[in-house]
Amino acid sequence: MPNRFNMFIHYYPPNLLKQSKIWLVLVVLWVINGSSFLAIKVSIDTIPPLFSAGIRFSLSGAALFIVYLLRNRATHEHGERIGVQQWKDTLVLGVSLFVGGQGLLVWGTQYLSSGITGLLNSTIPLWVALISMLVFRKHLTKKMIAGLLAGFGGLMLLIAPSLGNGTLSPVGTAALITSSIAWAVGSLYSTKAHLPISILASSGMLLLVGGLMLLVPSFVLREFDAVRLSQISTASTIALLYLIIVTSMIGFTDFYWLVRMTTAALANTFAYVSPVIAVFLGWAILKEPITSLMLVAMSVILIGVALMVTTSSKSKSKSKNKPIINN
Repeated sequence: MPNRFNMFIHYYPPNLLKQSKIWLVLVVLWVINGSSFLAIKVSIDTIPPLFSAGIRFSLSGAALFIVYLLRNRATHEHGERIGVQQWKDTLVLGVSLFVGGQGLLVWGTQYLSSGITGLLNSTIPLWVALISMLVFRKHLTKKMIAGLLAGFGGLMLLIAPSLGNGTLSPVGTAALITSSIAWAVGSLYSTKAHLPISILASSGMLLLVGGLMLLVPSFVLREFDAVRLSQISTASTIALLYLIIVTSMIGFTDFYWLVRMTTAALANTFAYVSPVIAVFLGWAILKEPITSLMLVAMSVILIGVALMVTTSSKSKSKSKNKPIINN
């Protein structure tokens, strides 16, 4: 009897399967990142922010890299050679994606609400598009520009009520804007970086190096002096474990796979959808109300994301892709 999976592969075009996988990974990334702001807020309640982020990324990166080595050993493969250039690119990405991107985000979150943090973080696709245009001379189509404007406009509608109370922290706001720019630079650089072909190896290297780098400013700021195991709450511990296993190990691997297989603009659409996910989580878990304005804003956001996804997929299909690696 023929294998049903092979029959499925035979009757469905490879491009359809690829697009289906991209959409599946996108949705998973949107959901994971949408819950991350709440988890970060809870984790840093009793754990210093940079120390929390450093531990989170170091442990998740080490776990992924160990899985990569064990899998090679189990299959009797020697794996690809990881050279000096790959470690150099990992260091560059460690500074941009983790110290600048995630480090400033976690540190700035202590001064802002999770909603405002999500709004400021949503500017990532705008920075990606702007840097692509100015540095890489990339031409932005009308649909792409419309998608970016729709996404950001929808987010403004979604979180606008929280902007008029005058409680925004200048320090936290500056940290989040800088964080968004640094993440945009890193995600664009990663598309040109020489990293291992294996997603497990490259993600493990980036997370491990980035986490260790974050422990340096944590040590300089003497956060270690404030760490008291007896004072760390159960909620913070659970949130940190969630960030290590789900947000970092699964979420970052999904993000990096999308950057490699599609475009940085498409991969960063999580910045638009995450606040929408957060609103629904608040309604389902915390019984927070959903207004008609929220529903309108969500519709505009999803339209913007759809425009970006369609444009990004078409432009990527015309270029030479790197091979899809199934890890």
